[in-house]
Amino acid sequence: MIIEGVYKPNLSEIGFYPVNNAKRHRSYGVSYKLDPSLGTGNYWYYTVDNSYCITVCDYLFYCDVSFQVSPPPYFLIGLTSTSRQNQLHQGGSSPCERLFSYTGYGATDVGAIKKGTACRRINVLILPHFYNEILPGKYPGIPRDMTHLFHQFNGNDYIPEIAGVLNQIGNFRPSEKIAKMYYDSKVTEILSIMIQCKYLLSQSRIPDCDMDHLRSVMDYLNKNFTSHIYLDELAHHACMSRTKLTYLFKQVYGMTISDQIKTLRINLAKEMLADKRMKIKSIANAVGYKLHGSFSEAFKHATGLTPNQYRKKIR
Repeated sequence: MIIEGVYKPNLSEIGFYPVNNAKRHRSYGVSYKLDPSLGTGNYWYYTVDNSYCITVCDYLFYCDVSFQVSPPPYFLIGLTSTSRQNQLHQGGSSPCERLFSYTGYGATDVGAIKKGTACRRINVLILPHFYNEILPGKYPGIPRDMTHLFHQFNGNDYIPEIAGVLNQIGNFRPSEKIAKMYYDSKVTEILSIMIQCKYLLSQSRIPDCDMDHLRSVMDYLNKNFTSHIYLDELAHHACMSRTKLTYLFKQVYGMTISDQIKTLRINLAKEMLADKRMKIKSIANAVGYKLHGSFSEAFKHATGLTPNQYRKKIR
């Protein structure tokens, strides 16, 4: 099977070995256990070939681990909860839950797992056959090619409805007889939420109240771009979810919020570089960069010149 051909060799490579499913909570799919000398953990996956793969895993490695995966083209969406080992022993903060997505094109992907990080992951890897062929055949009203839809998701998106479905997948254990029916419905539900959040939103007119909030956000950025700005604070300021804010902001202003902040910082830096008495490190700090290297990299990316080269040019 296509997906199993990807998972099996990579799990063995990083120290997981197969175990008898009869001893696990799920009697179907494939189960693995982490070598005790490397850490603690379990890995389970269930595949429907040419359609999707469900994975649920919990692990903690005693060493840093890196791996390479060469999957077919796919879309991955998942929920990960992480916490450091010392936090667990000291009764520290609760695990950080994060929703993530990734679009792969069949090229080799490189991944890494940090030593001492306890992690729980619930992933849904969906192949093009499912979202471009099976679903449009069942539901003619949905877009046939969803690739553009996936590109609109980024690391800042957190959609509670999708996180809820992923948690259901991780916690519920259907019987083997209905497993495929259950997971078919959950994968379809995730994609339907994505279409609702992104595709339909792009077809609708932006309400006046949302436009007012976006202008307020832009005004806030113009006044505070030299400080560290948190997306959660902006979303609260705009009375929107993070997903809605990031999408509408780019739709209206033609750039992401982070790109707008970088543009404001670079424009101010250009003005300050005209004063040869100011040190470049001081300018970097003044426009919002703590590290000189980060400032120089951002400046060159925006202008094609390093700050020193730009200063010489304007003289």
